[in-house]
Amino acid sequence: MATKIYKLNQPRNSATFPLYTNNGKMRADYTFKDGNQLMRQPARCTLRDEFYQNLLEDSALFKNGIITLERVIDENAKTKKSEGPKREQVEEVTSPEQAIEYVFNTFGIVVKSGKQAVKIAAQKGVDFPNIKEKENN
Repeated sequence: MATKIYKLNQPRNSATFPLYTNNGKMRADYTFKDGNQLMRQPARCTLRDEFYQNLLEDSALFKNGIITLERVIDENAKTKKSEGPKREQVEEVTSPEQAIEYVFNTFGIVVKSGKQAVKIAAQKGVDFPNIKEKENN
């Protein structure tokens, strides 16, 4: 779901606008805050719920330009980017000696300890999950 940030295009430090659904049964208050009249910084409102975003965007305030959409933050895209590339899981390697051998055979790097092998492999995008389990226990 996307988070939307709206700005108030009037010189106010803060403002609250009540809006009603089409049937008039539900009221929602939209509070714009953190504006600064002297610095000409607009007050803003952040909405994460699609229902309230649609209600605001269907209002006369939005259609007349008193309130405008400033920015959309796509939470799904942010999560996908933070995951990064998939790391290769090598489950066959179960001991420090096997990790040292794997790093030498795969990357041509000579290491002297299992910890160094795990560290070098991690830098190259390879994990040894079965070694980590033994180290943590």
